Amino acid sequence: MTTTTAGRAPYAALRSPRLRPTLALAALLLAAAPPAAAAPPATPADSSEVSPLDWARRVVEARRAVGAAESEADPERQAALGEAAFRQARALADAPALRGDGPVRDLVLRAQAVYEAHHGASHALPLAPDELAALRGRSFAALLSDEGPPLRDPAVVAAETAAAAEAARREAAEAERAAGPAYLFYPAEADQLVADQRAVARRFAGLRRQMRRLFPSVERALRRRDLPTDLKFVAVIESGLNPQAESWAGARGLWQFMPETAAEYGLDSLSVADPAASTAAAARYLQWLGRRFDGDWQLALAAYNCGVGRVERLVDEHREETGDDPTFWDLHAALPAETQAYVPRFIAVAELLGG
Repeated sequence: MTTTTAGRAPYAALRSPRLRPTLALAALLLAAAPPAAAAPPATPADSSEVSPLDWARRVVEARRAVGAAESEADPERQAALGEAAFRQARALADAPALRGDGPVRDLVLRAQAVYEAHHGASHALPLAPDELAALRGRSFAALLSDEGPPLRDPAVVAAETAAAAEAARREAAEAERAAGPAYLFYPAEADQLVADQRAVARRFAGLRRQMRRLFPSVERALRRRDLPTDLKFVAVIESGLNPQAESWAGARGLWQFMPETAAEYGLDSLSVADPAASTAAAARYLQWLGRRFDGDWQLALAAYNCGVGRVERLVDEHREETGDDPTFWDLHAALPAETQAYVPRFIAVAELLGG
């Protein structure tokens, strides 16, 4: 097959110094001519038959069509002009003579941006990352007007909505607890501490029979001293309502009295295992603890677990540092690990078995 110079490089001829005056004149004549129709011309079967002057004319016509589409204010008309300009520019880019040409490629991207603003994404050409970013920026600029809300990632919106709902739930639950007994209150920040103890509390659900047998007399003993009857759950978490229970540290009975405290409240090695005698002593001891901590039963329960002296020392340190009376939750981090869990466990058991 015979190949002419124009056939080997038809668009390269546009850059020939001998043709520059001719191309300049052609550009002036085309600029003065009325705009051509927006419909894209058919690509010739053999691009080698197209002269350099004809290529120049087609490029100018496509540039005009793209410019008209970009500047059109009416949305419907811009959609139609954009579609026509896009097809016209693509016809140029698909021609073997102009394939890979930088100015023509940029023309296609401009036309594609107008097209996509109305018709959605189109994959006309393989795009480099920088071209894709620039194209999508132009394509969707019209959709992000200042008058409307900004587009946001749905996953972020869903996460924020869920977080707001959880915060509202915790706030409502805290308000509900604040309306109940003070010894069952805990701040929202302590939700997880109490939740962790609910699994332990469920272990005591099998003690219903023992509760029916022992709780009536325990409640009477607590009422006689004007104490909250929910303090009966101390015996649940101390001994599992087993009057014969004995700990590794030597604590014994339903209320797990240490030997010194048992003796102070009139219990010997036999009576400490007697439910009635030990409950009467426990009611007296709890009454004293409640008075010692000015009716703050959570601090009183902490002292029941780890000792009065330790809790009082922490209370005094907090008062010196802040000038305020502390709550159990203020002292929580400074308490022994067992005591940190003791009050949340009491709350969890009272919630589960008291309800």
